[in-house]
Amino acid sequence: MDLGFGNTNQSVGSAAANTLLRATQAQEAAIASEISKYDALLESNDSELEKLRERRLAQMKAAQSQKAKWLEAGHGVYSDLSSGHDIAKAFFEAAKKSNRMVVHFHRPTTRQCDVFHAALEQLAPRHPETRFVKINVEGCDDVREGGSGVGAKYLVEKLGIVVMPSLLIVKDRKAHHQVRGFDELGGKDDFTVNELAYVLGGHEALTRKDEEEVEPAFVTGGERGIEGVNSLRMMFGGSGVRRGGYDDFDDDE
Repeated sequence: MDLGFGNTNQSVGSAAANTLLRATQAQEAAIASEISKYDALLESNDSELEKLRERRLAQMKAAQSQKAKWLEAGHGVYSDLSSGHDIAKAFFEAAKKSNRMVVHFHRPTTRQCDVFHAALEQLAPRHPETRFVKINVEGCDDVREGGSGVGAKYLVEKLGIVVMPSLLIVKDRKAHHQVRGFDELGGKDDFTVNELAYVLGGHEALTRKDEEEVEPAFVTGGERGIEGVNSLRMMFGGSGVRRGGYDDFDDDE
């Protein structure tokens, strides 16, 4: 299909058209689902409507209770685990309280880390089901008693953190996957928050919302498409965590 972009930019135009088509299809499916729900309500009798209302109230109460537990455990905000003296202990305690956690290992002197900071600040309140935290590894070599690197060096070595920035995905107290740098995000730092959510959702770090379900162009091979082991499609399914690393957390070690 010729979109008028010319031969050299034809692949870019096709990728953009495909992305738009998927977004439109997702919206149409959501609208059709809502219409079906309304049709079912119109056909229901009073007894069925009362049962539906009771089920809905129970679901809302359960959801509210679960959200309260998440917020109590530190979810809903992008928090810093580096503020205490024992970073490793703070990490283990956080992992025990949350089934899903995204940990940003960062360094203030690395500009690329600011890109993740900005995106995770937005994702944290949007996804209360996941805890978002950061760990500063700037002084991880300072392992003196009371030094800023106590615990950080241990985590970096055990988890195989070798790239700044890195996002570690923790699921059920296990190191599940690492997003190293921007390789899975098209290799550039101009990705959107929804695109980051798409990547994290692919690794089960969060539950994608409707607007986050649209497959980014760099996954389908658009203008930022990349091939090989750094591509998102290749990375899904692999842990991305160093073999022999600290896969199951036990702070008694």
